[in-house]
Amino acid sequence: MIERVTHKIIQSGDIIEIYEYSEGYLKGYKLTENEANNRTSLESNSDDTDSRERSLKRAKANLRRIINSNVGQYGREFTSKFLTLTFKDNVQDIKQANYEFKKFIKRLNYKLYGTKKANLKYTAVIEFQKRGAIHYHVIVYNMPYLKAGEISNIWENGFIKINKIDDVDNVGAYVGEYLGQAEKGQGKSVEDDRLRGQKTYFSSRGLFKPVEITDKKIVEQVTTALPKEYLTYSAEFENEHLGKISYKQYNISI
Repeated sequence: MIERVTHKIIQSGDIIEIYEYSEGYLKGYKLTENEANNRTSLESNSDDTDSRERSLKRAKANLRRIINSNVGQYGREFTSKFLTLTFKDNVQDIKQANYEFKKFIKRLNYKLYGTKKANLKYTAVIEFQKRGAIHYHVIVYNMPYLKAGEISNIWENGFIKINKIDDVDNVGAYVGEYLGQAEKGQGKSVEDDRLRGQKTYFSSRGLFKPVEITDKKIVEQVTTALPKEYLTYSAEFENEHLGKISYKQYNISI
């Protein structure tokens, strides 16, 4: 069914985002073959840097929502851990690095759960050091307590670091800042060319997903019911297709 969306809620754990559009967009509408070809042509003719920056912006939003949907969702016995995994050798090949990362996840999963069944829930972001070496920032959502030394032994490839995120209100936004930071200070604002056509982040299977609601009445009711003290950010901006957009973000854990 095709409907025009003028109001939208996206809830990712404790973070609620509310959008209001003056023009809105059609939900459930499938592009015709000509429309799809025209869009592809426009995208291919657009500035490559602008295109990559838009793609990075979407990836950050998706990453932020996935993380916030899963932090604190696996019981009181688990606290989300933020790990940084580095290579002692100057590993720059993404396939090689990802191979070592997947082996680490399997070993860590077996250490924690005593089974080869994939129980560990995580999201990982690839980043590059100035020397070009790859490292990973990983949010593990359901990891019982394990000493840093034991995690380092399981990693086997170099140093590990555990960052405290217990006092971070919006963990997804915090981790999202690592996305596309590979060339900071080098006059570039988009991700390393090695990530062209590659995933900038990846997650385990079976994670909780953000909830999207586009029913205007429900959105208005939720907006009215949310206490003002939960509002953490608001903005208004224009879009050539959607018209005037009002955006509000609430954190119901505050």
